[in-house]
Amino acid sequence: MDILQVVISAKVVVAMEVNGRHKPTREYISRDCNGVKPPSNFGEVDPWTAWAYRPRTISLLLMGTCFLIWASGALNPEGSFSPGRVSSVKRGVFAMIAVFLAYSFLQAPSTVLIRPHPAIWRLVHGLAVVYLVALTFLLFQTRDDARQFMKYLHPDLGVELPERSYGTDCRIYVPDHPKSRFNNVYDILFDEFVIAHILGWWGKAIMIRNQPLLWVLSIGFELMELTFRHMLPNFNECWWDSIVLDILICNWFGIWAGMKTVRYFDGRTYEWVGLSRQPNIMSKVKRTLGQFTPAQWDKDEWYPLLGPWRFIQVLSLCVIFMTIELNTFFLKFCLWIPPQNPLIVYRLVLWWLIAIPTIREYNTYLQDRKPVKKVGSFCWLSLAICIIELLICIKFGHGLFPKSMPSWLIVFWTTVAALLTTFLFVWTWKIYRTMIRKRL
Repeated sequence: MDILQVVISAKVVVAMEVNGRHKPTREYISRDCNGVKPPSNFGEVDPWTAWAYRPRTISLLLMGTCFLIWASGALNPEGSFSPGRVSSVKRGVFAMIAVFLAYSFLQAPSTVLIRPHPAIWRLVHGLAVVYLVALTFLLFQTRDDARQFMKYLHPDLGVELPERSYGTDCRIYVPDHPKSRFNNVYDILFDEFVIAHILGWWGKAIMIRNQPLLWVLSIGFELMELTFRHMLPNFNECWWDSIVLDILICNWFGIWAGMKTVRYFDGRTYEWVGLSRQPNIMSKVKRTLGQFTPAQWDKDEWYPLLGPWRFIQVLSLCVIFMTIELNTFFLKFCLWIPPQNPLIVYRLVLWWLIAIPTIREYNTYLQDRKPVKKVGSFCWLSLAICIIELLICIKFGHGLFPKSMPSWLIVFWTTVAALLTTFLFVWTWKIYRTMIRKRL
């Protein structure tokens, strides 16, 4: 009888595990959560920095409460420093955002990244949610109200701006120019965005770590500029600016430097000895700076030619990447934000911080062989933000672009779409026939 009960119990346990309804044990819980390992699994914590990895949620909650009491004037309403309704609303909105970011800093889900500290990436998660919510609010406004609303973020906004065109005079040699015969080249070569262009592609190479994929993005974005140059004067560039300066100089140098950085760190074994165990001051400084580098440099293997579905997944990444870059220019045009405005820099920095864990999560998602899986939280947030930004550009850009796309561009992209669809269909059909033959 005892043996029969044991057999029946074993069958019940196996059936529950197959259906995915078994109760997780303590060992299972301690492994990971959605593929994210807890910080305790990444080695011993240094005694000098162990305090930073201990939970202090209640202490920080009490500190935050004291700060809110002081900032809101809850105990002294008459002496509260709120000169007007607009000031009170601004301070209230900023306090609301600060409370949410504090919650994200302490309680948001962890990511695949643990340096410089898991709490930093939880804070980035909170910033992404705040940005998504702010974009959603902006989407429900009219175009004029949205432009005037931008004044609350920066006082210089809300004013129509002239759009700069880089393709007005495409002559390389200008003999009658008073300053220099190569003035057109000098103006673009020493533009303030050249360094930002190189640094941007260096950062993309650090994130994607795949040179063919980076060149697809590089050439693809130049095609996007060519496609939308009839809508945005900023995309109107000379041929030598687009091909030589952008692709062959700035993009190439940024990709080359980024891949050199990846190869330098790739395959290295890191002994993250704690700060207290460093022998001298220089070692302690290097270890402190090393806290802001990855704990491990995993190689991202995209394998776009692994199969038709993998090809579509990698192609989708490229499309989203280029859409986010295009959104930058269309948002700037529709909301009257000049390129030198700090809001442009803030958005790019925020997207860079969001993209770092997003790329890691998406690559982990592609390499995962589980039959049922889902993308990480940062992947979901990135896609949601990209969609809302695109909807804002479509809504606020309505009526601002009277020019229609040239017919040759329509023919070009129609041909590309037809060839790509045919290629995927033939590829899928060959794989299907091969599978049928193996079964027979």
